[in-house]
Amino acid sequence: MTLISLVYISFAKHPMSESELRALLEECRTNNEKLNVTGMLLYRNGFFIQALEGDEEVVEKLYAEILKDPRHQDILRVYKAPIMVRSFPNWTMGFNQISDQHRLDMEGYSDFLARPSAEYFAQQPSRAQILLESFRNETFF
Repeated sequence: MTLISLVYISFAKHPMSESELRALLEECRTNNEKLNVTGMLLYRNGFFIQALEGDEEVVEKLYAEILKDPRHQDILRVYKAPIMVRSFPNWTMGFNQISDQHRLDMEGYSDFLARPSAEYFAQQPSRAQILLESFRNETFF
């Protein structure tokens, strides 16, 4: 069994309400618990970034399902890498909705958080992990 981390970004087909985000999160947590997958999901104004951690075969199948999910568009795999330990071991799916306050507080991320883009992460994939890990201890509903 190879433990991996897979990070992707996507854009919602439409801006999601809090109730839609809660339903999505509940679905993720239920499915991920069954699959022994952990991770973090961040959302800002229709933009998603998600880390999935678990057995490589399981995570790849889950990602294939995400690719078919009608709630997402313009999905881009930022990276996939083997890991020794999980970055989000306590979360079947941690979640945070990035606010304007986060944008002001997070040095170096203000440009990205103003207008998220695939290019930002494609140029330097480690930015995705840094952003996700910055919310590791700050989860929202």
